[in-house]
Amino acid sequence: MTNIEYQVKSDDATIIGEITWAASEQFSELTGRTYHLDKMEAVQIDKIPDLSPVAKLLLSAVAGAIIQCLLDQNIPVERIFSTGTFRIAK
Repeated sequence: MTNIEYQVKSDDATIIGEITWAASEQFSELTGRTYHLDKMEAVQIDKIPDLSPVAKLLLSAVAGAIIQCLLDQNIPVERIFSTGTFRIAK
């Protein structure tokens, strides 16, 4: 299992959370970086030069899971995409 930490900032608070990726995936290409949710459209992910196709698919899936988690918490879409970031724990 892999832990993925996320945060969304606003003027009055920072929402910090974590999701656990239960599937046995290989995250080694994705660890050690901060990813911005506003840069997680498929076309943008595809342009990341140093990731394998499998890592790009996994990055897209993780971003989608985090976005859905934040939407389920009633976080405004504008805030998610303007300040949302995540990191995949080592």
